[in-house]
Amino acid sequence: MELPERKRRILKAIVENYINTAEPVGSKALADSFDTPISSATIRNEMSELEEMGYLEKPHVSAGRVPSFAAYRLYVNELMDRHRVATNELEAMRLMMESKMREIDNIVVSASKVIGEMTQHTAVSMISRKGGDRVKRCELIAVDSGSTYAAVLVTGSDVKNKMLRLAAPVAPSTAAMLCTALNLAISENRLEYLLPSVAQSMGEDSQVYQMTSDILDFIRQTEAGSKPEVYIDGAARLLDNREYQDTGRAREVLEYFSDRSKVGELLESADGDPINVRIGPELQDPSMRDASLVFTSYQIDPNTRGIVGIIAPARMDYADVTAKLMAFTQAISGVMGRQRKQLKDAGETDEQRTENDEDTSR
Repeated sequence: MELPERKRRILKAIVENYINTAEPVGSKALADSFDTPISSATIRNEMSELEEMGYLEKPHVSAGRVPSFAAYRLYVNELMDRHRVATNELEAMRLMMESKMREIDNIVVSASKVIGEMTQHTAVSMISRKGGDRVKRCELIAVDSGSTYAAVLVTGSDVKNKMLRLAAPVAPSTAAMLCTALNLAISENRLEYLLPSVAQSMGEDSQVYQMTSDILDFIRQTEAGSKPEVYIDGAARLLDNREYQDTGRAREVLEYFSDRSKVGELLESADGDPINVRIGPELQDPSMRDASLVFTSYQIDPNTRGIVGIIAPARMDYADVTAKLMAFTQAISGVMGRQRKQLKDAGETDEQRTENDEDTSR
């Protein structure tokens, strides 16, 4: 239903007043807040109608009204002013991002810390990869007398390892033969034939068969891609808000944060919009009934996407948060663009150095 202009102005004023004060809003508090005066009686009548329409709620202990989740949704979609982050704030965000990435060399952690500091809310970030890198080589390293081996997988961009604990020892010479067979199968893209071959020569009850099976599972997991990395910064900031002064409700929220998979599923629900907003019931978890999640995504490389956002009470300053998230995507794009250029320049320098060495040797 399309609201008449006066109702839209009153509802916008109520939402913004409640965001700022966390107190139920009465007609007297609004009477002087409009450029064109509106009487208290008219405001009271409009507020009653807005309550009947489901946009306002009346706490039992107060004559004032508070916004409903429907009011926040309408406010985010249609009523709020679109803020812009000043140039100096944008530059400060870029410098902070560069500094954090130098300190901890991890974009998912850096993103959370920057957004948390800029908004003073609980921040969440995630890295989501479409798929893992193809394994190029496998190494088997004996850790003890042959009952434990470290399987080391070398991919195009990473090295992963896993400890294999065996029920009975496998001789290092046998492990070396298996490693040679593994690498040959990897290079020829014939891994599916390796386990049947081991079963035929060693038997399915052998430790070598079990070892081979475990390594092949490890390779499949690596090439399928890892679980999304989720990082949360400043969970305690949520407890500074009036909504979470009750210890029971605070405990519910903290327990929710302890399950990174739930947060990751929410972040994965990002649609194509620059900014995604999930309000109250839209979070689909009773413990988050009074909260909202605002987040955005940015591309790291063709197969990797970063997602960053904040979780705060539904009574948050959506305009300020969305502006800062939009500014963050600009800042991180600039930082990553410069890093890619530095890597490219370094690669070209190495290539030129190699060519010079070759010319010298001639």
